[in-house]
Amino acid sequence: PRFQDRALSCVGVGCASALVGNTESSNGRISTAYIALSTLRMGTTVWEVKLENSDEILSTDKRSRGIEEAVVSNLVLASMIQHREELGQDEYDSMIKEILDKDGDELTVQSYKVTGSNGRSNTQDCSPAAGARQIIQGDANIVSILPVLQNIKNDDSSQSFQMETALADGENPFQNDVIIVPGSYNPPHHGHVGLANAAVAALRQMRRTEEKECNEVSSSSKMLRSRYSSLESFSTSSSSSSALKNLWDTVDKYEYDPTVLFEMSVTNADKPPLDPSEVERRVSFFPTLSDMPKDWGVILTNAPLFSQKTSLLDEVCSSSPFSNRKMTFVLGTDTFVRIINPKYYNNSVENMIDALVQMKEKGVHFIVGGRLEQTESGSKKFINGEEEVKSLPVHVQEMFTLLTEEEFRLDVSSTEIRKQTEEQK
Repeated sequence: PRFQDRALSCVGVGCASALVGNTESSNGRISTAYIALSTLRMGTTVWEVKLENSDEILSTDKRSRGIEEAVVSNLVLASMIQHREELGQDEYDSMIKEILDKDGDELTVQSYKVTGSNGRSNTQDCSPAAGARQIIQGDANIVSILPVLQNIKNDDSSQSFQMETALADGENPFQNDVIIVPGSYNPPHHGHVGLANAAVAALRQMRRTEEKECNEVSSSSKMLRSRYSSLESFSTSSSSSSALKNLWDTVDKYEYDPTVLFEMSVTNADKPPLDPSEVERRVSFFPTLSDMPKDWGVILTNAPLFSQKTSLLDEVCSSSPFSNRKMTFVLGTDTFVRIINPKYYNNSVENMIDALVQMKEKGVHFIVGGRLEQTESGSKKFINGEEEVKSLPVHVQEMFTLLTEEEFRLDVSSTEIRKQTEEQK
């Protein structure tokens, strides 16, 4: 499932029961069941069930073992319905009474709310500003913020989303091989979205190439082993395991698009942290943008430097099944040029190379989007860092994927948008 689904919608349901039924050995024993329903954000709800089975009930009126199993099964379904539909009290009571239809039946419901490693209960303020305060106060280093559907109607045009704080640090169920788009997002605009979508397409193509190469190596290895195998003549083409394998091989292991996380550092290396209200203002623009990636979210971090970003994300991201890549940072050309500028590494090329190699060992990759630059003659030229990459060692060049002008070109900036907004006031 998508990161959004894993964080907001996935539900774990479990049931354990000790059912007696209407048997000679059931006298004095009570049939019990425990149903637990758990989500990452809201915690766990436990239903404790006791089914009437007293000696005072006539044998013909007691439930059989099969009927007790049906009752518990229906209660499992009822717990899921209640979670999804959030039934009103009258409707909920009616549903339960229809299932537990004997006077002695008992149902006790207890809720255990999630309190994460940061000590904050998920029932508290879920605004982006609250997430920013977690970062500023040192309660968390990564806070995810996701679009939550506010109203569900048949007419999709009436649906609205609100950005809400979801999970912090290691509680986040990040998919492997995520895309990180760092920025200040003041404000976020269609250029950010376009770059993210171009990165999704590029990474999807990289994954397919890696998967194909991995499969070719695996196939060659199997052929080599079979040449010397004493079971060479044994055919498994008709076996069920072979059929299942052939079916699995037809599944695209990367049929889902990579998760895109728009990353904003709340703290700054040489400035005060952003005010939580300002963070909320910037984040609130994201649901208004069109053509967003299929699976996206915003993460607030306590990591103004790239070395800090990679260290934090290295702890919560898993690598690609076909490479050691864990995370792909998506950058504009200007940011990319700064990353490989020795000026930011004590004017040492060696330090710069060492820093990049350390990032590579943590599974870091970069996708760079280009822009138009005005030349001295007044004409415009597309630049994407191609010349700068050539100056790097080959093993470092492998860390960078440069998008062509056909794949993406940035013609707008947050600075220009802010300037236009000020002029219109």
